Amino acid sequence: MTQLLEEIAQQPAALAGVRKYYASLGAIPLKTLRRLVTHWPPSVVFTGMGSSLFASYPARVFLTSLGIRAFVFETAELVHHHLKILGPDTLLVVVSQSGETVEVVRLLERLPPKVGLVAVTNVEASPLARRANVLLPMMAGRQATVSTKTYTCSVAVLMYLAFAIARKSDRPLTQALTRAAEAQEEILERPDELIQPTVEFFNHPTYVALMSRGADMASAEQGALMLKEIARLGAEAISAAQFRHGPIEIVNPAHRYVIFARQTPRSRTGKLLLGLARDIHEHGGRVVLFTDMPFENLNNVHVIRVKPMRLGLGTLVDTLYIQLLARELALRAGLEPGKFWIAEGVTRKE
Repeated sequence: MTQLLEEIAQQPAALAGVRKYYASLGAIPLKTLRRLVTHWPPSVVFTGMGSSLFASYPARVFLTSLGIRAFVFETAELVHHHLKILGPDTLLVVVSQSGETVEVVRLLERLPPKVGLVAVTNVEASPLARRANVLLPMMAGRQATVSTKTYTCSVAVLMYLAFAIARKSDRPLTQALTRAAEAQEEILERPDELIQPTVEFFNHPTYVALMSRGADMASAEQGALMLKEIARLGAEAISAAQFRHGPIEIVNPAHRYVIFARQTPRSRTGKLLLGLARDIHEHGGRVVLFTDMPFENLNNVHVIRVKPMRLGLGTLVDTLYIQLLARELALRAGLEPGKFWIAEGVTRKE
């Protein structure tokens, strides 16, 4: 078993550990959070790079669905272009596996002193952890390869934080995370049976587009990153709506289009995504469709039936599929899955 596969397989246990810790009384210090800002609920700014950034999407969607202002900024953009939006009514949530990437260090150097800072990090002795007013550990354990466990844990920790900010009981979240961990375990019990048909359908595409809407854009973004880092594929995440505004012109049988179409309460975006899958099919494109909704059998549409996940947490299951797919594609291409050739585990150069 490769190190990457070991870390992929550790995700259900890591998720269970986060669930156990953060479901306990006082794990999220709400009184301390309230003292950090002049207004409650605060304006919440999530920031990170790569997986740490994408992990915040479900929490942002949850908060905005309740009318709470929540924003997501890439840390490099926040530092150099948007720093003045941070004020005394802002709760800044910085997500970083290492807590010492170059952008995070720059942010800490330039951060206004009165901005309340929450750190979500896997290294409790890091510069980010030491500077934070509130530290929320990822509890992912050692992550030696690309971000798998740390992404999973970050999604869960940020959702517990979002529930605390919204002053909602976290019982539904704990239940949803239990179901997500069970779904992960089911996939890991028979990976070959589930992944091999997708590998054969994927073959060797010249380009991959991953698409969704809302919270499931986390799956598109993280999935594209995994295909690039692990399998060295030319992959990009794009919102399904944006894809219709011009990019649909590139539909080609040599490409693959991955669509995450989950049913969303009080929203018809799931059906819109199924419609996009049909349209790409009609124009000769080959689609991998992740869905928990009924969908007809179509040539060149490979359907992956996924279990319904509440609270926008489908990414905890869908990205596991992509991790396993990317690993198998890497092995078939003669690559060492999860090994960085150019980048570093901790980025230190802007």
